[in-house]
Amino acid sequence: MRLRIVSTNDFHGAFDPRADTAGVRRGGAAYLASAIRQAEAGCPAPCTTVLLDGGDMFQGTLTSNLAYGRPVVAFYDRIDVAAAALGNHEFDWGIDSLQARMREAPFAILGANVRDESGQRPAWIRADTIVERDGIRIGIVGVATPETPEVTRASNVRGLTFLQPAPIVDEHARRLRARGADVVVVVAHMGAFCDRTPDATCRGEVVDMANAITEQVDAIVSGHSHSLVNTVVNGIPIVQAGSSGRSIAVLDLEPSGGRWRPTAELRAVFSDSLPADSAVAALVADASAQVAAIVGRQVGSNATRLSRTGAQYPLGNFIADAQRWAGRADVAVMNNGGIRADLLAGDVTFGHLYEIQPFGNALMRVTVTGTTLLSYLESIVAGDRLRAHVSGVRVRFDPAAPNGSRVVEARLSDGRPIAPGGSYTVVLNDFLAEGGDGLGLGREATRTEAIGALDLDALIAYVQAHPQPLTAPDEARLIPTGL
Repeated sequence: MRLRIVSTNDFHGAFDPRADTAGVRRGGAAYLASAIRQAEAGCPAPCTTVLLDGGDMFQGTLTSNLAYGRPVVAFYDRIDVAAAALGNHEFDWGIDSLQARMREAPFAILGANVRDESGQRPAWIRADTIVERDGIRIGIVGVATPETPEVTRASNVRGLTFLQPAPIVDEHARRLRARGADVVVVVAHMGAFCDRTPDATCRGEVVDMANAITEQVDAIVSGHSHSLVNTVVNGIPIVQAGSSGRSIAVLDLEPSGGRWRPTAELRAVFSDSLPADSAVAALVADASAQVAAIVGRQVGSNATRLSRTGAQYPLGNFIADAQRWAGRADVAVMNNGGIRADLLAGDVTFGHLYEIQPFGNALMRVTVTGTTLLSYLESIVAGDRLRAHVSGVRVRFDPAAPNGSRVVEARLSDGRPIAPGGSYTVVLNDFLAEGGDGLGLGREATRTEAIGALDLDALIAYVQAHPQPLTAPDEARLIPTGL
């Protein structure tokens, strides 16, 4: 019998469809449910199916966040998710809220590689499970990204460590086989990016994990990088279906000589060409009604869609400017990973801005010496890609130079060079202040103070103070040499 694994990942509370840059509506829970049902019904007989998820289920929209993810649990129950990986953003509301969602969820949320201060897996986090579908026993082990302490607020995972997963996957694969599993599948909140070339070369932590696995693992459902992944590594098929319910992965395993032969595809969820699942549509309508008055409140207007294209874009500049303005500081830094959605053309509502900055990070103003600020700017331009936007400063850097020696010139926006002996104020969110994304600055500060506003507060106030319709600064601020 064929086993069809249908999978989602990084749903992020995306209950409503969204138009892409071409104006095509994608995703939405009611349409995602229909796409899943079509994939399940379309499996050639004899066939059985299981629905899995790669993590980061709850965080992202007011519909989900104001209820701390409860509507997503109800949605996943409705579509019969069997198991999900423990995503880094599952920790965003603290461990108590996560434990509450785990207790409510009729499906398993798995993190086999999480350890507490005693070196043991916390009793409230499950490692694996076995589900049965038409006589096939499917063993599922889940792992969280070892980067979790760097990609969620550090205080939310204090006391927890996230081990390298391959040895742990091997251990649980053996145990699951011993318990009678016919198939072993990993749900991993670990990402990858694949070249759009004929050989589809893929890189990333889930690829590294697959290469390090020595036991027989039949499939990996991944998440975290919001990318499209359909590849085979070390004999193991790996899939990832983008994010926000805009795609699903369909992976078929057919028995062949004591192994399972894989065939996989990624299917886009086009909302305009799918019927809405009526039961899920009713669930979404009820959840959305609870927040409709807040979501729909108009804040401003925007003439042109502001998209998150590349590593530097006008929307990121605009957000960094808002934070510097709110903090009355010399410089502001905004991490790209905290910018979660495009700003669409037309009316700008509270709900739109919330989806751009849903994490509720407090803004901090730190005072540093010029030497410290120059060193911090070096960390921002280190690595193979830019991970932040800045305001109040223009930096020319040499991307071919060694990390720590890349900054060629750094000047404030008024043209003054940063003096090593000077004193400067920098606004950044508390996620960065605690060392998130490897861009911490707080320990080097001579003074740290909360400005009394969240990042979203600053953005809303800046939009309201800005001439309408909005314009976002498109000048380069982190400028590689040669441009």
